[in-house]
Amino acid sequence: MDRRRAVRIANCSGATGDGPFALRRVVKDGPVDIVTADYLAEMNIAWLALEQKQDPSKGYDPGFLRQLDHETAHTIAAKGIKVVHNGGALNPKGLAAAVEKQLASYGVTSLKIAYVEGDNVMSQLGALQQPGQSPHLDVQGRQLSDIKAPIVSANAYIGMGGIVAALEAGADIVICGRCCDASPVMGAAAWWHGWETTQWDVLAQSLIAGHILECGCYATGGNFSGFKTIKNNWDQGFPVAEIASDGTFDVFLQQGARGLVSQDTITAQLVYEIQGPYYLNPDVVADIHSVKITPAGKNRVTVSGITGGPPPPTTKLAICTTGGYQMEVFFFATGLDIAEKLADMRAAMSELVPNRTAYRVLRIDQYGTPQDDPRTEALGSCLFRVFAQADKPETFTTLQIFLTGYSLGGYCGLHLCMDLRMLHPRPIISYEPFTIPYEKLEVKAHVDGKTIPISPPNTTAVFQGQKIEKNDAVVDLPRFGPTMRVPLGHRVHARSGDKGSNANVGFWVASDEEHEWLRAFMTVDRMKALLGDEYSPEYVIELFELPNLRCVHFLVKGILEGGISTGHRVDGLAKSFGEFLRARHVDMPTKFLQQARL
Repeated sequence: MDRRRAVRIANCSGATGDGPFALRRVVKDGPVDIVTADYLAEMNIAWLALEQKQDPSKGYDPGFLRQLDHETAHTIAAKGIKVVHNGGALNPKGLAAAVEKQLASYGVTSLKIAYVEGDNVMSQLGALQQPGQSPHLDVQGRQLSDIKAPIVSANAYIGMGGIVAALEAGADIVICGRCCDASPVMGAAAWWHGWETTQWDVLAQSLIAGHILECGCYATGGNFSGFKTIKNNWDQGFPVAEIASDGTFDVFLQQGARGLVSQDTITAQLVYEIQGPYYLNPDVVADIHSVKITPAGKNRVTVSGITGGPPPPTTKLAICTTGGYQMEVFFFATGLDIAEKLADMRAAMSELVPNRTAYRVLRIDQYGTPQDDPRTEALGSCLFRVFAQADKPETFTTLQIFLTGYSLGGYCGLHLCMDLRMLHPRPIISYEPFTIPYEKLEVKAHVDGKTIPISPPNTTAVFQGQKIEKNDAVVDLPRFGPTMRVPLGHRVHARSGDKGSNANVGFWVASDEEHEWLRAFMTVDRMKALLGDEYSPEYVIELFELPNLRCVHFLVKGILEGGISTGHRVDGLAKSFGEFLRARHVDMPTKFLQQARL
């Protein structure tokens, strides 16, 4: 390998269960030097913790083992391709042993397997739960010491140091626990180019490259508001980044792969789940205020304009606890008088569930609206979702009795999902993000029987906050001429995502004039109005701009009410948040509507 050239780093997984054939494809179709993957999220670490409690040999995500088939293993060995991922979760040592065993069964014995540990801090909880030791990441004044519920997992987000050390020691496959999503790409690029840990700008660029790659097909047409422009937009190829020694990088699709890499698809992934213009990581803070995405050929773009600075002395600490139970049941209503049917069910529940105050949450929500004069029963139906949470499983008995009886005595046409297991409450796993000083972590890389301790960053800087700013030098809306009432999404793209209780959404447009209008139109007050009945004064809404992307970005703090694990929303990950807002009707200049709708 000529390590003076740019390194080609591919992704083969963006979540647990993703891309069963992606690893085979990216190593076969090439050219690729290193393959990275992301198998973890806050919640599946907790699930794995519960699994490991039953069987200590478990605790890792099996996705990589499923992807590593006989042909793929031999291709990796023959081509000298490196692999770095976070599938080790709570047991990277166990996954390393399982990978080695699987490779041996294929007759592949030349690959050196390494694992990185130190993110799992369950053994340190006694010290971390002392007052003042681990403040909450989002909620001022809350401490880890405030948590009284049983903690099932405690994982710090570690950086690239262990990955670099393992690769320098000759590892071919590096298995991490809860490293940051972008760290496999960062570590791979830093090892390849021999970067120093204080080369902030190049590290920042590799951080954003990792952010773009880590969700797999989200960068190549998946979850894309312009999906109608992409033929057969499913089973997409996975993205590849080509990162030069100065940190500049391109993102591209391998030849023949489905999907699309364009300014819009990469903008969509870049704004996904970000919390502001500064992107924090244990190795660097990336400033994306001036980020640019420019075409560089078919299915290829160049990303530039990213600068970096020292990382904070702390890193995120993901805490998952058990406590309480929840259940949800789906009823359907069809035809006429939907509002009255919903009101009937709510009134009946209010009267016939006597211990309502024993529930943390007890609600019925309507999802969807039947068509007028529907041509099929499906088009004339909507869903009523009953959702409840309580401290004890026996609390739900009154609700179960009510729902069973109401299924016969309820509104006309009532029918329900016949999976009666949904009537049984299941344990709640709650997630909260705290912080931990990086120097308290004992990160180690294990390679070929040797243990390599990893030092924390030597240079850090206390993070001063996102410094949300908006350029107020915008033009008046009347300047854009006559308007028409249409959905915002007719001319505006969006991508949304979650971080705990917060939802983010980035809006962007195609032309400079549309960008001027978007900046003038999309204010915080406008965002409150677009949220409609979803809005609460308790939410904190922050706005910032990415001018080179023609993007206005919002962070709505608190709207997910605890997030995927504890909130009442079906979409606790805010995947559809942007699409909801694109569907809202606004007064849009008619001259923009002369262009084709998205």
